[in-house]
Amino acid sequence: LREANEQDYDLPESYLSQMQRTAERDETAAVMVAVDRDSGELLGTITLPFAGERLQDDTDEDELDIRLLGVAHAARGKGVARHMLAYCAEVARERGLRRVVLHTGSHMPGAQRLYERLGYHRIPERDFEIFEQGERRFVISYGLTV
Repeated sequence: LREANEQDYDLPESYLSQMQRTAERDETAAVMVAVDRDSGELLGTITLPFAGERLQDDTDEDELDIRLLGVAHAARGKGVARHMLAYCAEVARERGLRRVVLHTGSHMPGAQRLYERLGYHRIPERDFEIFEQGERRFVISYGLTV
């Protein structure tokens, strides 16, 4: 996850190190991975909450909030992110939820294009700013009705 993001984006060390704390995240949420069946190579990862839980404070009870999507550079363009996001939509439907929601950075246009291609729509009323290591970042919210 860290490798997939740090090569593309200028992210603060605090956020990059958070990405590496997979074992901690796995205790409180489902850390899903996409793996090549033949080689066993890790292709991508995404985190979603356990049933009845939320990852973000601004998530409604009828929404599935997902975080920390990352796809290995060698696996990009092969549908890995599309498949992981489709899986998340299926989980939301199975749980009887109405929407999948996520946040991305304003400095991540590639991620924004991906979400929009897959039918996600902006939720501008949920956008916010964060300050990390003296830098101001704008966080954009997206949702997909399932």
